[in-house]
This record gives sequence, C-alpha cells and structure tokens, in this order.
Amino acid sequence: MKDRLITAALAAGALLLFYALMVPKPQGTAPASGVPVSDSARPAGYLGIWRWLGAAHVPRVSLRERYTALAQLAPRPRGNVLLLTLPQRVPMQAEELASLRRWVARGNTLLVAAALDDRPAWTLGAYDPLELKNLRRLSGLQFKPSPRSTTLRALASALGPRPEALQVRGAQPLMRGISALHPVGALIGRPWVAHATNHRLPLVLATISQRGAPAVWLERLGGGQIIVSAVASPFSNAGLVRRGNARFLANVLAWSRRPRGAVIFDDAHQGLTAFYDADAFFADPRLHNTLLWLLALWLVFVFGTQPLRAMRTHWQAIDETAYIDGSARYLAAVVRPEDIAQRLIAGFAAEIQARVPNEDPWQWLRSGSGAAPRDWRALEQLRERTGAGKRVNVLRLQSILARLRRQLT
Repeated sequence: MKDRLITAALAAGALLLFYALMVPKPQGTAPASGVPVSDSARPAGYLGIWRWLGAAHVPRVSLRERYTALAQLAPRPRGNVLLLTLPQRVPMQAEELASLRRWVARGNTLLVAAALDDRPAWTLGAYDPLELKNLRRLSGLQFKPSPRSTTLRALASALGPRPEALQVRGAQPLMRGISALHPVGALIGRPWVAHATNHRLPLVLATISQRGAPAVWLERLGGGQIIVSAVASPFSNAGLVRRGNARFLANVLAWSRRPRGAVIFDDAHQGLTAFYDADAFFADPRLHNTLLWLLALWLVFVFGTQPLRAMRTHWQAIDETAYIDGSARYLAAVVRPEDIAQRLIAGFAAEIQARVPNEDPWQWLRSGSGAAPRDWRALEQLRERTGAGKRVNVLRLQSILARLRRQLT
C-alpha cells in the first residue's frame, strides 16, 4: 500500500509540474458586465443593436474572421458599416489593418468605439498597450493628450470621476435631433487631441460638455469615412437606453449605409472567433474538464488494475574460470602486446634471480641452467625485440617461458 501511495504522489507531482510549466493558462473569465459582442445581453454587449436591426430588417453580420474576410462576408462591396470596439482581446495583425483601410476606402464606414475617455468594466481584462497605435493606423488620426490635460487630470483625480455628457458641436446631419450623448458611468478626465496624419483637421462632432475637449471625430478615407468615438459605452446595451445614443447610431446608419448594405459587428477581435485562437482554446473549461477525466481514468488504470510487483533477483556465484577468462579478455583488449611481453620477461627474470641471487639471471640461463639452447636463444631474440619497442608475439613468448620453466624444474 505504501508503494502505491508513493507512486501516486510522484505521478501527481509530475503532472502538476508539467501543467504549471507547459500548459498556457487562461487569462481570466469575462467580467460580469460581459464583452462587447453581438450575442451578449449583458450591459456591455451589443445584442440590443442586433435585435433592433433585425426588427428593422437591416442586414447584419457577425464578423468572426479576420478583417481580410470582410469583402467576402459583406453582402455588398460598399455601403456597409462596421462597428469596431477598442481595446481588443484578440490583437489585429498588420495585414488586417491594410485590408480594413482598403475596405473603408472603397465606400464603407468604420464606426470605432474606443475606450479612451471611459473605462467600462469589460476593459479591465482587455488591456491593449498598442491601442493608440492601432487606432492611429485604423483611422489615420493620431491621438495625444491635450496640453491642458495635466492640470485637468490633477483636478479630476482630486474630485474623482464624474458623470458627463458629450455635447453636440454645430448642426450636422449625424447629430440631427440630438443635443448630447450620454456615456455609461463616469469619464476618467483625460482629454485628447486628434491630428490627422495627412495634416488635415478631422471634423469634431461632439465634445465633453464640462471641459470642451473633443470626443467624437469624423475623418474621410477614400470613398468611405471613419467615425471615432473616444467613449465606448454609448453603443452598448446599457448605453442605448440613454437619451441621444440610439438616435446618433440611427443617424450614422441612415447617412452612411446604402440600400441592402449590412451592419457588421467585429466579434472576432473580442474573442468570439471562428478561426483557431490559442488563448480561447486553453481558456475553454471543456479542455480542462477533458484533461481531468483523462487523468482520473489513467490513475484508475494504473493503480487499480496493474499489480505493483517488486523486482526479485536471484544471486548466483560467479564461476572462477569465467572471472579469469573475462579479466584476461579485458586486459588483452586494453593492454598493448609490448607491455605484456615486458611484464612476462621481467617476471621470469625475477624467478631466476630468486633461485640464483648472486649471478646474472640471463648469463646463468645461457651457461649453467641446463635449458635447451633453442629455447633460451628464442627468448633472447624476443627480449631484444621487446627492448627495442618492436611488436612481439605474446602467445609464442608465453609458450617459450612455459617450456623453460619445465626444464628448470
């Protein structure tokens, strides 16, 4: 039982380490207010606009692909309106920006709801450090804080956020029948100044009433136009019920949409994608539930059906001859024949020296030992070759030494 518990603990630890190091983690769930997508009935969603357009029989499209698919999804090549919200949860790619600007220049309208002056609850989990850069590339407008924003920001931070309205500036077709737009919640007190990258002044449609800072702009692009709102909340479900917001959206559609032109909702870049999105894949709870079930079934299989048997080894004594044979083969493989021959000759000389300690062993072998001349002459030749560092037949040397030992005994 102890072995099973240790095995289970080590297996669980290895799996947890793999999960912690290798598996991407979800970036957090959607806020309680929801996200700005066309099928969301929560305060930040656009389901109110979606149902309103359906009741008016206006074509509507939920864009769940990249901007490069706009031309194929829109029912008409021009006269369409795209509602885009910033910041985005799925970053747009460089080729998408170019494709979107070409689509607008062909005669379509881009309505951008950017959370610059307001920070709805859904933006807390959708921080985009490239928001201003992407907005400049999309609209051709470069947004910078107003020179007066330092003092205003300090005053606003001291007083805290306050509800404000967007005051209509001048008599314009887009603002017919509207006196002001009303965001949801308070503004953050950071006025912006927009400059067109082509050195033209964009048309200011509305300003923040209490500060006079621009908040809604209109910029032309080829045969189309881009409308940028620095407040994102007026078009949400919670914002449509406020005075002036729904009328402004209706004016934009009546002014820019052609007959049979569609209103397109950019759902893809808010996480509602039809293409593969790694973040959405790993954030899907169904994936984590599947992995947990697989882990549970694997643990049941391993610890429930597989017996844990200890390895048993039967000790056997090593045969002496096998040990000697193995040692000899090892030495024969790693020791040079010249070294072996030197040790054999030195050992034979030591044996003779022990027998006749007062005489030279080689002189005694030649004159007084009684050994066969053929054998001691062959040994002399092999001794000379060994001393010269030449190759020696070790087997022949061993045979000669064995015969000499028999003769000397």
